[in-house]
Amino acid sequence: MAKKQKKSAESSTSKTSWSHKNPILAISVKFGVVASILLSILLYTESKGYFNPDNKNNHTLRKWNTYYEFTEDNPIDILLLGNSHLYTGINPKNLSTALGCNSFIIASPGTYVIDHYYSLLEALEISTPKLVVVETFGLRGIEPHEFEKGELSDQFKSFMARKDISVKLSSTPNIFSIGNYPYAWFNSLRNHSYLYTNYDQIEKNIALNKEPENQNKKLYLGRYVRFQTGIEDSTLAKYKNQGAPVDGSEYEANEVLDDYTQKIIDVCEENDIELIFLTLPMFKQHVSDYDIWKSRLDSVIPVPYSSDDYWLDLQDRDGYTGFSRHSFENTYRENQHMTYRGSLLATYKLVDFIKNQVRIQLPNRKDDNYWRGLFYNEEGFFENNTPSANDPKHLVLYQSANPDDLISEIIQIKNDKSHRLIIKSKPKNESEFETISSYTLRLNAIIKDQNGQVINTNINVPYDPYHSSHQFVNHTTGIVPIEILQVNKVEYVN
Repeated sequence: MAKKQKKSAESSTSKTSWSHKNPILAISVKFGVVASILLSILLYTESKGYFNPDNKNNHTLRKWNTYYEFTEDNPIDILLLGNSHLYTGINPKNLSTALGCNSFIIASPGTYVIDHYYSLLEALEISTPKLVVVETFGLRGIEPHEFEKGELSDQFKSFMARKDISVKLSSTPNIFSIGNYPYAWFNSLRNHSYLYTNYDQIEKNIALNKEPENQNKKLYLGRYVRFQTGIEDSTLAKYKNQGAPVDGSEYEANEVLDDYTQKIIDVCEENDIELIFLTLPMFKQHVSDYDIWKSRLDSVIPVPYSSDDYWLDLQDRDGYTGFSRHSFENTYRENQHMTYRGSLLATYKLVDFIKNQVRIQLPNRKDDNYWRGLFYNEEGFFENNTPSANDPKHLVLYQSANPDDLISEIIQIKNDKSHRLIIKSKPKNESEFETISSYTLRLNAIIKDQNGQVINTNINVPYDPYHSSHQFVNHTTGIVPIEILQVNKVEYVN
């Protein structure tokens, strides 16, 4: 018994002696153990996504997830970079089907050129496009380390959606102040208050880990449709009474903007990628002194990229042609977006711009069966491509064998409840385009109507400004379900 007590005393003396002799080491060991436990908990909750925000409408995350999935089997031909002005202002399906290529939008709301640059770096790790398009609304003077509240939240959202660790590491000190590093990397730290304020979201996140994710396989290329109707009379009255909410003379540049704009240019040139800049418009009465804004932006974008060959400016006088109040979101706030129809007008202006630049050599995948299968019956496909010969629902009623004929194709699209006619024309020059687009086409045909009667009838088909460019013109109209047995004649009418 005495021996046991002696050993116990010796052991106690040994422990006391070790901690007394090495207090700093002892504290370090204890701190390390506690830190390891906390880090393990942090990494576990982060991997499970327990403190993730509600990502139901997180379009930035969806874009990056889809980009990685899409590029597993498909190369990117056109990559478009920007913020919400871009993903509401360009329709990538129509862009792709018009040009016969694969285009994809990487954009996050409230972001700037510095985010565009790092998004470009990550995107290039996966696929190297032939063409990069940078929308200019994000090209403005910023101080990245000084982001506050809403702006900071937007940067977090885009940062968290990106996946490449090396690119994220290199971007962290250039976007965030040192105090925001941990919040940029960990939702669990940024949203730990959910424990007290939003536990329902934690429960939803836990449920997501138990249930298989619903995989929506519908083709998605980065577009987000937000606004369907244009500017109302009440908003027009505000423009008249209060003036423009955006003052172009307040636009400012700085060294950060200059630096990252040049970085984007350098990366594209190093990778042999064509680069163009795109300015999507706001309503003409929404912006005052745009000439000043443009002149300052012109000083940021170096030659030759500031020339009309590399910069499509749709806010400028010539580029703005065709847009109206119906093209823009009904808002008097500073940040105004485009409607769905407005985005189509902008998309086909971009199509024209790309086609007119002989230096831009994009692959034409229109005859590739895999590409056709990917885009078949998607937005803009039949306006820009011919239905398959064995398709019973989408019929070619007429197709010219002569490439010089003005009318090249007539298509009937059969949906469940309504049908649609598309008459395609190929103007040879600007004058012919103006003529064709100013007229309605009258199709005379023999049809079998809904009652089974065979009759001769006329169908007026108006010009479709939303699916036309200066190089191809579509006339489109909806019709009741009928069977067109024979096309007799097509003529222009006032």
